[in-house]
This record gives sequence, structure tokens and C-alpha cells, in this order.
Amino acid sequence: MTAELEVLQDAIARLERAGIPYMLTGSVALSYYAEPRMTRDADLVVELAGVDAKSVATLFTPDYYVSQADVERAIAARTMFNVLHLEKVVKLDLIVRKDTPYRRQEFERRRRVQMPGFQAWIVSREDLILSKLAWAKESGSELQLRDVRVLLAGGADEAYLRAYADGLSVAALLDTYLDGRHDA
Repeated sequence: MTAELEVLQDAIARLERAGIPYMLTGSVALSYYAEPRMTRDADLVVELAGVDAKSVATLFTPDYYVSQADVERAIAARTMFNVLHLEKVVKLDLIVRKDTPYRRQEFERRRRVQMPGFQAWIVSREDLILSKLAWAKESGSELQLRDVRVLLAGGADEAYLRAYADGLSVAALLDTYLDGRHDA
């Protein structure tokens, strides 16, 4: 098992012992659904409503570096904070789940899957596609759009994608990639 997977397994075990709901997303989820891609970190969406920053920081101490102040800011603003494994120098991005109807729905749709050596909660394929479309629209990232093409090639629930694409302002972008897939 790679250092990244060992750290991910450890972090997930800590979150589960603490009763903190989470889901894998980003390139780790892409690797599960489609193809492995090199990444600098692992992304986990965490549900931290009602959880205080000190207990989150303590959860990872002493094996990780985590700033309690960063956790406090992330919880208050529903943004992201980093956790760094000190020995293995592997970074995790913990993204505080946003409290919008779509992000609640996305979290409810997460799935329990078998990863190499452990089980974990992961974002659904469709919600990963929608998130990557939203990120690509905001950032102009060709890498995110390539990921969308790869994920769509493996099949997806188009009705679900279309149902939520409008609310995320990515319907036109989704149509482009769905049409391109059918034309290929």
C-alpha cells in the first residue's frame, strides 16, 4: 500500500471513530471510478456541523499537523482546511460540506466502497461529474473537463445529471459533453 493510501486509511479510521461523516471526492474518487491520476493530496468532504475545531484538531494530533485556527475558519465559512501527515508528508484537504440543497443531496448519495485494504464512503459518479463541471466552469480547467469525459465514458445517470446541472449553472457545459459522447 502506498504512503498516500496508508494516510488516507488512517484519517478515515479517525473520522469514523469520532463519528464524523465524510466522503472521498476529487482525484481519489476519479481513480476509483475511472482511471488513476497522480495527485498531490486527497480530498474529503466532511460534515462538521456542531463539531468544534479543537476536537477536530485533537483527532489528528500528534501524527498530523493541523491548525485549529484553520479548522475554525473552515467550519465558520464552510471552506477547506489541510491536514498533513508529519512522517509520510501526505496532505489531505478536508472540505467542510456546504449547507445547500444540492450539497446535502450529494452527501446523502455517497456510497460505501472497497478501497485497497479498507472501506470508505465516496461521492457518487454523477455527483463527481457535476462537481468537476462546476470546478471547470469556475476555473477553466481542462484537466477537470478531461475527467468529466472519462467519467461519462463509464456511464452515468443522465436524468440525475440534468436534474441538478441547472441549479449548479453547468447545464450547457454538461450538454456539450453528453452530446460529444453520443457523437463519438
